[in-house]
Amino acid sequence: MHKVIAATLGAVLITGASAQAQDCSVTPMIFNSHVANLEGEMTVKAGKGCGFGLNGIQGAITEAAIVQKPKAGMAGVKGIMPFYVAKPGYQGSDEFSYAIIGTDQYGGPMRVTTKMKVTVVP
Repeated sequence: MHKVIAATLGAVLITGASAQAQDCSVTPMIFNSHVANLEGEMTVKAGKGCGFGLNGIQGAITEAAIVQKPKAGMAGVKGIMPFYVAKPGYQGSDEFSYAIIGTDQYGGPMRVTTKMKVTVVP
C-alpha cells in the first residue's frame, strides 16, 4: 500500500500526512521548475511503500522517470507519481533519483531531477 502525499504550489511544496504516517513520511520540499537538481528525504518502514504526488505544478508534466535505482529497495513511477518500496527486513539508508520532464508555465522545457535520500526503519 502506498501513501500519497498531495502537493500544492507557488513552487511546489510537497506536504501531507495520512493515517499511515507510521509507515511512510516525506520531508516537505519546495519544487521549482527552474532548479535542475533537488534533494528530498523520506522515511519508510521495512517492507512498506511510499509514494508522493506532484500536484499543482505550473506547467505540464509529460513524464516522470527513475534515473538512478536504489541499492536496497525498489523505485518506480505510476503515472507521474514516484514511489519507493523498502525491502522487507532491511534497515538503513538508501537513495534513488527521479526526473520530472515537461513544459514549464512559460512554454519552455522543464527537466528537474530529485535525489531522494531514504531511511528505512524496522
